[in-house]
Amino acid sequence: MSAKDELFNRLKFLDHASSLTVLVDDGIALTEHNGSANLLRKGLGIVAFNILEDFIKNKVLETLSLISNSGIAFNLLPTKLQEASTIGALKALSFRLNIERKEGGNWQSLVHEETLKIHSTKSNQYELSKFSFLSESSNISASDVTDMMKAFGISGGWQTLKAISNAINGGITDLSQSYNNAAERRHNAAHAANYRYESSWLSDLKSEIIAIAASLDIALSAKCRLIANNLSTPLIEHDFPAALSYRFLVCEGSVYKERASLSSRSNKNWSDLDLAKATLKPNLSSRGEFLIILDRRQRIEDWICT
Repeated sequence: MSAKDELFNRLKFLDHASSLTVLVDDGIALTEHNGSANLLRKGLGIVAFNILEDFIKNKVLETLSLISNSGIAFNLLPTKLQEASTIGALKALSFRLNIERKEGGNWQSLVHEETLKIHSTKSNQYELSKFSFLSESSNISASDVTDMMKAFGISGGWQTLKAISNAINGGITDLSQSYNNAAERRHNAAHAANYRYESSWLSDLKSEIIAIAASLDIALSAKCRLIANNLSTPLIEHDFPAALSYRFLVCEGSVYKERASLSSRSNKNWSDLDLAKATLKPNLSSRGEFLIILDRRQRIEDWICT
């Protein structure tokens, strides 16, 4: 299952759970119901942020795998990526080994598997370790995302993600601030017994997760496309902005209108969304496009990168 497919499965359950009446306060008094509702909202808020963190980790793993299998020489990778997949992987491996040993896991097998991957970076055929990024601690900070993107040769960090989000109608004013707010609420929900988790935060969180996930997915997928098409070019020399082009399916009434841009006229009306996606998907990569599906509110419903 892809990182995005797993994300959407989990968001389906999050969407259903967050709409349950048992999570909604009955008035403002601190009744038994309201106290219980807050506890449940806190738990759901923790899980919701974990869903986003898992997507980020899984998308990074997909990217590492695609780079490993692309055929690009290791010395053409950015210095930060070379360091992350060697020194960084060793540090993260040490952190994970301590956890495996305490939990009685097969830590020896883990050592053998990952050190072989680290050693493979000296050859033309290599496999980047899954511990290259986001494995030295239990949580992912906003700065971790910026550092990871820079290592893949994507400058601008959260500003780059915000530009992508704006271009595809993500609808979030500040992605970095939204991420930091969600992370702080997750921390407070887990560690402060009297912390109040507002209902509105849950309703907003799904939209924030989708905007962040779509933007990051597109950014890393665009970089992988550039690598595949430029195997002799160092990653830092890629024209990244030129790799960001979009095609839209916008829901209006009973049809999805295909548009080359949000402001352009419709190229075609599709009554069957599945048929539209199946028809357009095979040509996305050759056109250098990403397909964005917008709902009736013109917010992201789905996206396709390959």
